[in-house]
Amino acid sequence: MTMQNLYIHVGTHKTATTWLQHYLAKNSDHLNDLGFYYPNSGRVTQAQHRLGQAIFNRKSPNDKLDGIPVWERFKREIEQVRYENIVISSEEFEWVQDPSLIKQFLPNVTIRPIIYLRRQDDYIESLYGQQIRDYHPRLKQTIAEYLETSKLAFLDYQRLLKQWQAAGEQMHVRVFDKKFMKDGDIGADFLNVLGIGSAEGFEAPSGPVIDQKTNLHMEALEFMRQCNTLPMTAAQHMQLTNHVIRLDKAAAKARGKTRMRLLDFQTRLQIMERYRAMNSAISAAHPSATGLKNLFEDIADDAKVFEQAKTINTFEVLLKANSLVKLG
Repeated sequence: MTMQNLYIHVGTHKTATTWLQHYLAKNSDHLNDLGFYYPNSGRVTQAQHRLGQAIFNRKSPNDKLDGIPVWERFKREIEQVRYENIVISSEEFEWVQDPSLIKQFLPNVTIRPIIYLRRQDDYIESLYGQQIRDYHPRLKQTIAEYLETSKLAFLDYQRLLKQWQAAGEQMHVRVFDKKFMKDGDIGADFLNVLGIGSAEGFEAPSGPVIDQKTNLHMEALEFMRQCNTLPMTAAQHMQLTNHVIRLDKAAAKARGKTRMRLLDFQTRLQIMERYRAMNSAISAAHPSATGLKNLFEDIADDAKVFEQAKTINTFEVLLKANSLVKLG
């Protein structure tokens, strides 16, 4: 059999990874018709998360992947199928410190990492919002407090790319920005990286999991942040989140489109200046990503800044939350 290509979608986080994973799973039959296989081994919510988790959950960083059940199942699965191209996706791979372990475990496979990068100020705001909506960690901090206490190591894209460059024969670096995606669409862009020139016949995913990743309007997000100061079970938090998402959709129809941000323009400038040299180096190494000197488009002072509450009236928040979820 011809040596297989293993396309590993590494992420990063907050680059429509959940949407893309459900897109690949929903269209797996169509992918098969085009010579691509989306494996079942290690799948959780349509992504191969258990493969990445199994690597960084090893007892020792020197342990090889041999003998790890999920990786052994994966190896058997791709050996048994008659597909030259294998595609797996999980943002858990972003946390793998030594991806060359995969190459050692699969010596007869050509590894082709695919990594989407998001402009750092956008990434921070998006991840912050997601961590408010998620039960773990149920963020209560304002974004200013979050910046003060977070090391932001995940924004070191150069380290991430260096690690995967050493593990793969050909790395594909893309920028998560509609202006630089094929047809302005993440699905079409990802398919294009695979060498599939048209998204015709591919269906977009939908459902509760996709809704959970939808960005909330600032007022709804602030309400969720304040509710995170209240004790809740995971089930109560999920119920509240679903109610807020539904109400936020209804409110959006009434209010229309409004562009607001959590970070003010000067703070965003400072963040981007901190990573300017690194972004320029990445752009020089991967000119096809955008062709821009600093990799990303310059930020613009084009949005109002949402003011988060510095103090919270716990009883008032409890009354509002209790109208949506029975808390006491």
